Amino acid sequence: MSLKSEFQKSNLPYLLVAFLVALGLWYTLNAREEIERVVDVRIDYKGLPPGLIVTGGQINKVSVRFRGPKELLRSMTTRELSYTMDLSGVTAGRNVIPLTTSYKPPELRAYEVLEVTPSRMILEVDKIMEKSLPVKVTLRASPAASSVTLKDVVVEPKQVTVRGPAAAVASLKDISAEVPVDLDAEGRAVTEQVALLAPPSVEIMPQTVTVTWRLDVRRRTLSLQRDVLFEAEGTGVTVEPASVNLLVSVPQALVRDSTYLTQFQVAVPAAAALPLPGARTQVALQVTVPKGGRVIKVNPDQVTVIHHQLPEENGASADQQPAASGVSE
Repeated sequence: MSLKSEFQKSNLPYLLVAFLVALGLWYTLNAREEIERVVDVRIDYKGLPPGLIVTGGQINKVSVRFRGPKELLRSMTTRELSYTMDLSGVTAGRNVIPLTTSYKPPELRAYEVLEVTPSRMILEVDKIMEKSLPVKVTLRASPAASSVTLKDVVVEPKQVTVRGPAAAVASLKDISAEVPVDLDAEGRAVTEQVALLAPPSVEIMPQTVTVTWRLDVRRRTLSLQRDVLFEAEGTGVTVEPASVNLLVSVPQALVRDSTYLTQFQVAVPAAAALPLPGARTQVALQVTVPKGGRVIKVNPDQVTVIHHQLPEENGASADQQPAASGVSE
Protein backbone atom coordinates (compact mmCIF):
# COMPACT_ATOMS: atom_id res chain seq x y z
CA MET A 1 0.00 0.00 0.00
CA SER A 2 1.34 3.40 -0.88
CA LEU A 3 2.12 6.14 1.58
CA LYS A 4 -0.60 8.33 0.01
CA SER A 5 -3.30 5.67 0.45
CA GLU A 6 -2.35 5.13 4.08
CA PHE A 7 -2.54 8.87 4.74
CA GLN A 8 -6.05 9.18 3.21
CA LYS A 9 -7.28 6.17 5.16
CA SER A 10 -5.98 7.51 8.44
CA ASN A 11 -7.69 10.90 7.91
CA LEU A 12 -11.08 9.56 6.77
CA PRO A 13 -12.71 9.80 10.23
CA TYR A 14 -11.59 13.41 10.55
CA LEU A 15 -12.99 14.25 7.11
CA LEU A 16 -16.34 12.68 8.02
CA VAL A 17 -16.53 14.61 11.27
CA ALA A 18 -15.69 17.85 9.45
CA PHE A 19 -18.46 17.21 6.91
CA LEU A 20 -21.03 16.54 9.62
CA VAL A 21 -19.99 19.66 11.51
CA ALA A 22 -20.28 21.77 8.35
CA LEU A 23 -23.68 20.27 7.58
CA GLY A 24 -24.87 20.99 11.10
CA LEU A 25 -23.66 24.58 10.93
CA TRP A 26 -25.39 25.08 7.57
CA TYR A 27 -28.67 23.66 8.86
CA THR A 28 -28.46 25.67 12.08
CA LEU A 29 -27.88 28.91 10.24
CA ASN A 30 -30.72 28.27 7.79
CA ALA A 31 -33.09 27.05 10.47
CA ARG A 32 -32.44 30.15 12.54
CA GLU A 33 -33.01 32.46 9.58
CA GLU A 34 -36.50 33.79 10.12
CA ILE A 35 -38.78 35.28 7.50
CA GLU A 36 -42.30 36.69 7.42
CA ARG A 37 -45.13 35.41 5.26
CA VAL A 38 -48.85 36.24 4.84
CA VAL A 39 -51.19 33.28 4.37
CA ASP A 40 -54.97 32.86 4.17
CA VAL A 41 -56.60 30.88 6.98
CA ARG A 42 -60.13 29.50 6.44
CA ILE A 43 -62.58 30.13 9.29
CA ASP A 44 -64.93 27.30 10.29
CA TYR A 45 -67.67 27.76 12.88
CA LYS A 46 -69.16 25.54 15.55
CA GLY A 47 -71.14 25.72 18.76
CA LEU A 48 -73.84 28.24 17.80
CA PRO A 49 -76.44 28.00 20.60
CA PRO A 50 -79.78 26.42 19.56
CA GLY A 51 -82.52 28.87 18.68
CA LEU A 52 -80.07 31.45 17.28
CA ILE A 53 -79.05 32.26 13.71
CA VAL A 54 -76.20 34.41 12.33
CA THR A 55 -77.66 37.10 10.07
CA GLY A 56 -74.57 39.13 9.20
CA GLY A 57 -70.86 39.76 9.64
CA GLN A 58 -69.72 36.17 9.11
CA ILE A 59 -66.41 35.89 7.20
CA ASN A 60 -64.92 32.90 5.42
CA LYS A 61 -61.21 33.58 5.86
CA VAL A 62 -58.62 35.91 7.41
CA SER A 63 -55.13 36.91 6.32
CA VAL A 64 -52.46 36.06 8.91
CA ARG A 65 -48.87 37.35 8.88
CA PHE A 66 -46.49 34.83 10.44
CA ARG A 67 -42.82 34.92 11.39
CA GLY A 68 -40.78 31.74 11.62
CA PRO A 69 -37.89 29.66 10.30
CA LYS A 70 -37.46 30.03 6.56
CA GLU A 71 -37.61 26.36 5.67
CA LEU A 72 -40.59 25.62 7.90
CA LEU A 73 -42.61 28.56 6.63
CA ARG A 74 -42.03 27.47 3.05
CA SER A 75 -43.53 24.06 3.72
CA MET A 76 -46.37 25.56 5.78
CA THR A 77 -47.70 27.69 2.90
CA THR A 78 -48.15 24.69 0.62
CA ARG A 79 -51.22 23.40 2.47
CA GLU A 80 -54.65 24.85 3.26
CA LEU A 81 -54.96 26.20 6.77
CA SER A 82 -58.16 26.45 8.79
CA TYR A 83 -59.26 27.59 12.20
CA THR A 84 -62.45 26.52 14.00
CA MET A 85 -64.14 29.36 15.86
CA ASP A 86 -66.38 28.48 18.81
CA LEU A 87 -69.62 30.52 18.83
CA SER A 88 -71.05 29.01 22.00
CA GLY A 89 -70.74 32.36 23.81
CA VAL A 90 -72.65 34.56 21.35
CA THR A 91 -76.03 36.06 22.19
CA ALA A 92 -78.85 37.65 20.18
CA GLY A 93 -77.77 41.06 18.94
CA ARG A 94 -74.37 42.51 18.00
CA ASN A 95 -71.35 40.42 18.97
CA VAL A 96 -67.83 41.87 18.56
CA ILE A 97 -65.25 39.08 18.33
CA PRO A 98 -61.60 40.25 18.30
CA LEU A 99 -59.28 38.36 15.97
CA THR A 100 -56.04 38.86 17.84
CA THR A 101 -52.67 37.25 17.31
CA SER A 102 -53.70 34.53 19.78
CA TYR A 103 -56.07 33.14 17.12
CA LYS A 104 -54.13 30.57 15.14
CA PRO A 105 -54.46 26.90 14.16
CA PRO A 106 -52.86 24.34 16.54
CA GLU A 107 -50.34 23.25 13.91
CA LEU A 108 -49.02 26.83 13.71
CA ARG A 109 -48.43 27.49 17.38
CA ALA A 110 -44.68 27.12 16.80
CA TYR A 111 -44.78 30.29 14.71
CA GLU A 112 -45.13 33.87 15.83
CA VAL A 113 -48.35 35.57 14.67
CA LEU A 114 -47.66 39.22 13.93
CA GLU A 115 -50.98 40.41 12.49
CA VAL A 116 -54.49 39.19 11.66
CA THR A 117 -56.59 40.99 9.03
CA PRO A 118 -59.35 41.88 9.72
CA SER A 119 -58.60 42.42 13.38
CA ARG A 120 -62.16 41.75 14.51
CA MET A 121 -65.44 40.25 13.38
CA ILE A 122 -68.84 41.76 14.16
CA LEU A 123 -71.51 39.06 14.12
CA GLU A 124 -75.19 39.97 13.96
CA VAL A 125 -77.14 37.23 15.69
CA ASP A 126 -80.93 36.91 15.94
CA LYS A 127 -83.43 34.52 17.49
CA ILE A 128 -85.17 32.02 15.21
CA MET A 129 -88.91 32.58 14.78
CA GLU A 130 -91.46 30.28 13.15
CA LYS A 131 -95.08 31.03 12.26
CA SER A 132 -97.87 30.25 9.80
CA LEU A 133 -98.77 32.81 7.12
CA PRO A 134 -101.46 33.03 4.40
CA VAL A 135 -100.49 32.85 0.71
CA LYS A 136 -101.29 35.96 -1.34
CA VAL A 137 -101.54 35.53 -5.13
CA THR A 138 -100.28 38.49 -7.19
CA LEU A 139 -99.54 39.19 -10.84
CA ARG A 140 -95.98 38.98 -12.14
CA ALA A 141 -94.57 42.25 -13.50
CA SER A 142 -95.67 42.85 -17.10
CA PRO A 143 -96.50 45.85 -19.36
CA ALA A 144 -100.12 44.66 -19.43
CA ALA A 145 -100.40 43.88 -15.70
CA SER A 146 -102.32 47.09 -14.87
CA SER A 147 -105.06 46.01 -17.31
CA VAL A 148 -105.49 42.57 -15.77
CA THR A 149 -107.57 41.43 -12.80
CA LEU A 150 -107.31 38.03 -11.11
CA LYS A 151 -110.61 36.18 -10.74
CA ASP A 152 -111.71 32.91 -9.08
CA VAL A 153 -108.37 32.39 -7.32
CA VAL A 154 -107.93 29.10 -5.42
CA VAL A 155 -104.73 28.29 -3.48
CA GLU A 156 -103.74 24.93 -2.01
CA PRO A 157 -102.50 25.02 0.72
CA LYS A 158 -103.85 28.38 1.80
CA GLN A 159 -101.23 28.82 4.54
CA VAL A 160 -97.53 27.89 4.79
CA THR A 161 -94.95 27.78 7.59
CA VAL A 162 -92.07 30.28 7.56
CA ARG A 163 -88.92 30.03 9.69
CA GLY A 164 -85.99 32.41 10.03
CA PRO A 165 -84.55 35.42 11.90
CA ALA A 166 -87.11 37.04 14.15
CA ALA A 167 -86.49 40.49 12.63
CA ALA A 168 -87.38 39.19 9.16
CA VAL A 169 -90.23 36.85 10.07
CA ALA A 170 -92.01 39.22 12.47
CA SER A 171 -92.56 41.83 9.74
CA LEU A 172 -94.12 39.35 7.28
CA LYS A 173 -97.91 39.48 6.94
CA ASP A 174 -98.25 37.02 4.07
CA ILE A 175 -96.23 35.07 1.51
CA SER A 176 -96.46 36.05 -2.16
CA ALA A 177 -97.10 33.69 -5.08
CA GLU A 178 -96.72 35.45 -8.44
CA VAL A 179 -98.64 34.13 -11.45
CA PRO A 180 -97.79 35.09 -15.07
CA VAL A 181 -99.77 37.58 -17.14
CA ASP A 182 -100.67 35.30 -20.07
CA LEU A 183 -103.04 37.31 -22.24
CA ASP A 184 -103.72 34.26 -24.40
CA ALA A 185 -105.29 32.58 -21.34
CA GLU A 186 -107.88 35.34 -20.90
CA GLY A 187 -111.17 34.04 -19.54
CA ARG A 188 -110.19 30.40 -19.01
CA ALA A 189 -109.15 28.66 -15.78
CA VAL A 190 -105.39 28.05 -15.41
CA THR A 191 -103.79 25.74 -12.79
CA GLU A 192 -100.04 25.78 -12.07
CA GLN A 193 -97.49 24.98 -9.36
CA VAL A 194 -96.17 28.38 -8.25
CA ALA A 195 -92.98 29.02 -6.29
CA LEU A 196 -93.38 31.15 -3.15
CA LEU A 197 -91.38 34.35 -2.60
CA ALA A 198 -89.76 35.35 0.69
CA PRO A 199 -86.59 37.11 1.97
CA PRO A 200 -83.38 35.07 1.37
CA SER A 201 -82.91 34.30 5.07
CA VAL A 202 -86.43 32.89 5.51
CA GLU A 203 -87.31 29.23 4.88
CA ILE A 204 -90.77 28.33 3.55
CA MET A 205 -92.48 24.97 3.98
CA PRO A 206 -93.74 23.93 1.45
CA GLN A 207 -91.85 25.96 -1.15
CA THR A 208 -94.59 25.78 -3.81
CA VAL A 209 -98.39 25.89 -3.84
CA THR A 210 -101.04 24.94 -6.40
CA VAL A 211 -102.87 28.01 -7.75
CA THR A 212 -105.95 28.10 -10.00
CA TRP A 213 -107.07 31.44 -11.48
CA ARG A 214 -108.69 33.29 -14.38
CA LEU A 215 -107.59 36.56 -15.98
CA ASP A 216 -110.05 39.36 -16.68
CA VAL A 217 -108.58 41.91 -19.14
CA ARG A 218 -109.82 45.50 -19.41
CA ARG A 219 -109.80 46.46 -23.09
CA ARG A 220 -109.98 49.45 -25.42
CA THR A 221 -111.11 49.53 -29.06
CA LEU A 222 -108.81 51.28 -31.54
CA SER A 223 -108.95 52.08 -35.25
CA LEU A 224 -105.66 51.48 -37.10
CA GLN A 225 -104.65 52.01 -40.71
CA ARG A 226 -102.17 49.52 -42.14
CA ASP A 227 -100.42 49.24 -45.51
CA VAL A 228 -100.97 45.90 -47.21
CA LEU A 229 -97.71 43.93 -47.29
CA PHE A 230 -97.16 42.11 -50.55
CA GLU A 231 -94.01 40.17 -51.43
CA ALA A 232 -94.66 40.18 -55.19
CA GLU A 233 -95.04 43.96 -55.40
CA GLY A 234 -92.60 45.56 -57.86
CA THR A 235 -92.72 42.68 -60.35
CA GLY A 236 -95.57 44.09 -62.34
CA VAL A 237 -98.11 42.95 -59.75
CA THR A 238 -99.89 45.40 -57.42
CA VAL A 239 -102.77 45.39 -54.96
CA GLU A 240 -105.75 47.70 -54.63
CA PRO A 241 -106.36 49.28 -52.20
CA ALA A 242 -102.78 49.65 -50.89
CA SER A 243 -103.95 50.11 -47.28
CA VAL A 244 -106.87 48.98 -45.12
CA ASN A 245 -108.50 49.97 -41.82
CA LEU A 246 -108.45 47.72 -38.78
CA LEU A 247 -110.81 47.88 -35.83
CA VAL A 248 -108.97 46.14 -32.98
CA SER A 249 -109.33 45.43 -29.25
CA VAL A 250 -106.20 45.75 -27.08
CA PRO A 251 -105.44 45.63 -23.32
CA GLN A 252 -105.98 49.10 -21.87
CA ALA A 253 -102.38 49.40 -20.63
CA LEU A 254 -101.05 48.92 -24.18
CA VAL A 255 -103.18 51.56 -25.92
CA ARG A 256 -100.20 53.93 -26.24
CA ASP A 257 -97.54 51.27 -26.72
CA SER A 258 -96.39 51.90 -30.31
CA THR A 259 -94.13 48.83 -30.32
CA TYR A 260 -97.10 46.64 -29.44
CA LEU A 261 -99.50 48.30 -31.91
CA THR A 262 -96.97 48.01 -34.76
CA GLN A 263 -97.31 44.22 -34.50
CA PHE A 264 -100.79 44.45 -36.06
CA GLN A 265 -99.97 43.81 -39.72
CA VAL A 266 -101.95 43.02 -42.87
CA ALA A 267 -100.55 41.07 -45.82
CA VAL A 268 -101.44 39.17 -48.96
CA PRO A 269 -100.77 35.49 -48.10
CA ALA A 270 -97.50 34.24 -49.57
CA ALA A 271 -99.33 31.18 -50.93
CA ALA A 272 -101.93 33.26 -52.80
CA ALA A 273 -102.15 32.39 -56.52
CA LEU A 274 -101.22 35.34 -58.77
CA PRO A 275 -103.33 36.19 -61.81
CA LEU A 276 -102.01 35.81 -65.36
CA PRO A 277 -100.58 38.88 -67.11
CA GLY A 278 -103.32 41.35 -67.87
CA ALA A 279 -105.70 39.74 -65.37
CA ARG A 280 -106.79 40.47 -61.77
CA THR A 281 -108.15 38.46 -58.84
CA GLN A 282 -109.63 38.94 -55.36
CA VAL A 283 -107.53 37.71 -52.41
CA ALA A 284 -108.54 37.48 -48.73
CA LEU A 285 -106.11 39.32 -46.45
CA GLN A 286 -104.03 37.72 -43.70
CA VAL A 287 -103.86 39.66 -40.41
CA THR A 288 -101.03 39.25 -37.86
CA VAL A 289 -102.20 39.90 -34.27
CA PRO A 290 -99.89 40.39 -31.23
CA LYS A 291 -100.44 38.49 -28.00
CA GLY A 292 -103.58 39.69 -26.24
CA GLY A 293 -104.88 41.61 -29.27
CA ARG A 294 -108.11 40.96 -31.13
CA VAL A 295 -109.29 42.00 -34.59
CA ILE A 296 -112.92 43.09 -34.69
CA LYS A 297 -113.12 44.15 -38.32
CA VAL A 298 -110.94 44.52 -41.42
CA ASN A 299 -112.17 47.04 -44.00
CA PRO A 300 -111.93 45.86 -46.72
CA ASP A 301 -111.13 42.25 -45.89
CA GLN A 302 -110.12 41.50 -49.49
CA VAL A 303 -107.88 43.24 -52.00
CA THR A 304 -107.60 43.06 -55.76
CA VAL A 305 -104.33 41.66 -57.07
CA ILE A 306 -103.56 43.06 -60.53
CA HIS A 307 -100.94 41.63 -62.88
CA HIS A 308 -100.12 44.48 -65.26
CA GLN A 309 -99.14 43.52 -68.81
CA LEU A 310 -95.68 45.03 -69.48
CA PRO A 311 -94.80 46.52 -72.94
CA GLU A 312 -92.35 43.72 -73.76
CA GLU A 313 -95.11 41.24 -72.99
CA ASN A 314 -97.38 43.06 -75.48
CA GLY A 315 -94.62 43.00 -78.11
CA ALA A 316 -93.98 39.34 -77.52
CA SER A 317 -97.67 38.62 -77.98
CA ALA A 318 -97.74 40.54 -81.24
CA ASP A 319 -94.58 38.77 -82.51
CA GLN A 320 -96.20 35.44 -81.84
CA GLN A 321 -99.21 36.24 -84.14
CA PRO A 322 -98.85 34.98 -87.80
CA ALA A 323 -97.97 37.68 -90.38
CA ALA A 324 -100.87 38.75 -92.71
CA SER A 325 -100.44 37.60 -96.34
CA GLY A 326 -100.84 40.22 -99.13
CA VAL A 327 -102.05 37.66 -101.73
CA SER A 328 -105.75 36.95 -101.91
CA GLU A 329 -107.18 33.82 -103.27
